Amino acid sequence: MKFCYVDESGKGNERVLVVAGIVTDSHRMHVTKRDWLNIIAALAKQLARSVDEFHTRNFYRGNGIWRDLDGRQRTQLMNGILKWLADRNHKIVFSAIDKERADKADYAGRGDFLAGANKPRYWRLATLHLLLGIQKLHQGAQKNKGNTVLVFDRGNDEEDVAELSLNPPSWTDSFYGYTPLIGKGKRQQPNPSARLNQIVDVPFSADSKKVGLLQIADLFAYLLRHHAELQADYTREEYTGEKDKVCGWIKQIAPLIVADSCRWPSVGGCSCSKWFKGVAPESLLRLRNDLAV
Repeated sequence: MKFCYVDESGKGNERVLVVAGIVTDSHRMHVTKRDWLNIIAALAKQLARSVDEFHTRNFYRGNGIWRDLDGRQRTQLMNGILKWLADRNHKIVFSAIDKERADKADYAGRGDFLAGANKPRYWRLATLHLLLGIQKLHQGAQKNKGNTVLVFDRGNDEEDVAELSLNPPSWTDSFYGYTPLIGKGKRQQPNPSARLNQIVDVPFSADSKKVGLLQIADLFAYLLRHHAELQADYTREEYTGEKDKVCGWIKQIAPLIVADSCRWPSVGGCSCSKWFKGVAPESLLRLRNDLAV
């Protein structure tokens, strides 16, 4: 069984929203949990104060408890954390929405992803795309015994996640080759496999203060979002070389990101894949191919 811990960055007024998850096997994740607790303990010792939770936004900006660390120290710590994650060799799944592109998209047949005044429900869209990517990642795995348990940071709409997992819209079937009927002619019958059968039916929610892997998911989501906004000049550099520095961090984690084909399956000219591609930030479309070494 696999677990995917999910968090997001950009639910406010940011131009880009990223929903990201760290995927781990059940028999390997205890080592990651232990190591992360050790990292937090070392940070607390360095700061001489308690660290309840690693919020990447605050760490990156040097806000709150991180104000006593200068930019050089925070850069060194980030490099160390990313190297440790690369050595752990977990998988990163993510979905990204460019909100302006999503505002202009065609929602014919997708009206349940619009809110009042026809405003797109960005988080719901990104979460659905994330679920589709996880399904695509695992459905072809050999000896795959079970499914993926999803754990979201508490505070998101739990009913929304459960609905997407249990009843994904039929327009997403082409993304992972699902057909509601199998067989031909008189032998045709309903498909005994459910949609999104690689995902345990009802995702869970947890407090990120108590679940370190959610804090790691927050780290991925923040870096991916900030990278996308810097590359598109939606956000100006706060210092010379910021764009290159963040791009370097993305290069460090790029080998952990699932193959682009899991995010954009192209066999048969999938209309669902094309639609999600149309609302994604340009710099994150082929991230694995462009940056992984």
